[in-house]
Amino acid sequence: MDKKPTRKKCKGMAGLIKEGGDLMKEDADPDVMDAGLISAAQKVEHYEMAAYGALRTYAQMMGHDQSARLLQQNLDEEGSADKKLTAIAEGSINVKAMPDGAEMPRYR
Repeated sequence: MDKKPTRKKCKGMAGLIKEGGDLMKEDADPDVMDAGLISAAQKVEHYEMAAYGALRTYAQMMGHDQSARLLQQNLDEEGSADKKLTAIAEGSINVKAMPDGAEMPRYR
């Protein structure tokens, strides 16, 4: 696009990262902490996915096909990371974080 990229701090992302950092300072059971950190990481992934999806759509609308393809690749990578985090959480971490005797609900 013949433009030099610039940076601008995203206050929303900074807030999500701070929230994750604050969580790490909590005195929590290690399994509960793991579940909370996965949740915090997924919030970041979802925020990134929303941004890449919107940018990809704008690029498509403006006819910037190469940019749209690159943004779609980023979106696919973030989606893959989110799915891996979900698999880890649902596979073991969330179960370990449940109070003794509680059962994990199934929503599928």
